[in-house]
Parts: sequence; structure tokens; C-alpha cells
Amino acid sequence: MKKALALVLVLLIALTSSAFAADKLGFLPPAMTSPFYASCIEGATPVADALGYELEILAPPSEDDYATQTSMMEDFITQGVKGIAVCGINLDALIPAIKKANEAGIPVVMFNTITELEGADVYAYSGYNQYNGGAKIADWVNEKMNGEAVVAIIEGLPSDYTTQRMGGFVDKCKESYPGITVVATQPGDWVREKGMNAAMDMIQAHPEINVIYGLSDEMALGAVQACKQLNRDDIICVGLDGNPNAKEAVKSGELDGTLDCGPVAIGANAIKALADAIDGVERTDKIIEAETTVVDSTNVDQFL
Repeated sequence: MKKALALVLVLLIALTSSAFAADKLGFLPPAMTSPFYASCIEGATPVADALGYELEILAPPSEDDYATQTSMMEDFITQGVKGIAVCGINLDALIPAIKKANEAGIPVVMFNTITELEGADVYAYSGYNQYNGGAKIADWVNEKMNGEAVVAIIEGLPSDYTTQRMGGFVDKCKESYPGITVVATQPGDWVREKGMNAAMDMIQAHPEINVIYGLSDEMALGAVQACKQLNRDDIICVGLDGNPNAKEAVKSGELDGTLDCGPVAIGANAIKALADAIDGVERTDKIIEAETTVVDSTNVDQFL
């Protein structure tokens, strides 16, 4: 009887453990370099909890570590999670891992992008229009500088994110704002220190610069540090992400603006979409788009 009871208990524990494993969702940012992804997690976690899923979060150590992100994606597949939400470092590089998830019957939702992939089955894309976001920043710069500006852009790593955020700004200026000129661009790899170094290099090479657009808040905050070191309080610095620390910097007057991209909503929408995929809900539109707003001294209190 004791042996039989012990066997039953072992089986119950095994079944319970497998049930918990089956109720996991994988959440995979490109890294945790930017507070943007902490905000995505802030949105995703309570939704997962409310829907009865455990959210397992993995992230590579840096935003250029494609190999580790792919390996983590494969770890989720091996675990047999019910679904995976991923923000790819490089979208094309992630396609083989997404295909493996497809073969395993695990639905995939991309977050922080609305660029649809070819060659892999993605259930939905939760993000914002990064090209339009760049254009909104161009509108803001034009208004802030009364139609005349000499701009430097701090780029991220080569990716669709850099292409869209910079392209939206540059194209809008070419189309609508002839008085705004981009005289320099340099990569900052999404990192504050590299953003600071890029800003210092460009300011020293082009002292006429009076606006720096960082394609992420962290790089824009690096530009703020560069301007302080070079005693250039005449330069306007603007970023993109709408991170809490960037909004605080806007409030204090250090950063002039940031694009709020709705990261909490992006994370929440990604998990809602995964739950729909698991439940077999068919989508006619794969894009779930969050609203964006330029935050500056005139409206920052609404966003804190």
C-alpha cells in the first residue's frame, strides 16, 4: 500500500509539474539595455497572470547578441511553452527559430515591431509605427526650431528599427521641411555611453549642430551628457521610446523630448494575442498598433 501510495504521489507531482510547464509563455526581449523592455514586461505580466499563464522571461546580455537570442528561443521550444512573444534583435536572423516554433505547434507573436516577416508564420505583431514615429519627431523639431535646424542622428545597430526610425525623420524633412538639414549620423548601438561618444564626435566635427536625435532614449541621454561635457547648452536633444527615466529627464529640463511609444500596451497586447492564438482565434489583421506621442515640457506631466 505504501509503495502504491508513493507511486501515485510521484505521478501526481509529475502531472502537476507538466501542467505548470504547459501553462508557460516565453517572453524574449533583445536585451534589457533599455528600460523600454522593462515597461513591456510591466504590461505583459499582469495580463499573463490574469489569463492563467506563467510568464518566463529570458534576454541576451546585449542587443547585438543574435546567437544567444536564437538559442534562448530554441530553449523555449524545447521546454514546450504554450506560446512565445519575441522582439528580435535582427528580424531575418530570427526566422529559422520561428520556423522551429511553427513546426512544434507553438504560436509566435512579435513585439515592438509591425514589420511583417516573410518565410515564417507569426500570429500577430504588437508594436507601433516606427517610421511614423520618426516623422512625428521631425514635426516636433520643425516646430521647436521654427523651421531651421542642423541635425545629427545617433543610429542604433543595423536593423529594421534603425531604418524605420531614421527613415521617417529624414524623409519627412526632405518632403516638408527644407530648413532642416541632417549633417551627420553615427552609430551608438542603442547604448548610452556609445551614444555619448557618437554625439561628442559629431559635435566636434560639426559645431553648427543644434539638434541631436537619438534613435533611442538611452542614446539621447548619452547626447545630453556629451552636451554637458562640451558646454553646449544651445543643442536640443530628443529621443525615442518614452522610457520613465527619459520622461523624468524631460521633466527636469535635461532632455528636450522623447517619443512615447506605449511600451506597457505593447507588452499587454502581445500576451493577449498569444492567448488568442492558443485558443485558436483567427485574425484578419496581424498588426496591433500602439499610439505614439512626442513628450516635452508642455505635456510631460500627463505621462509621468
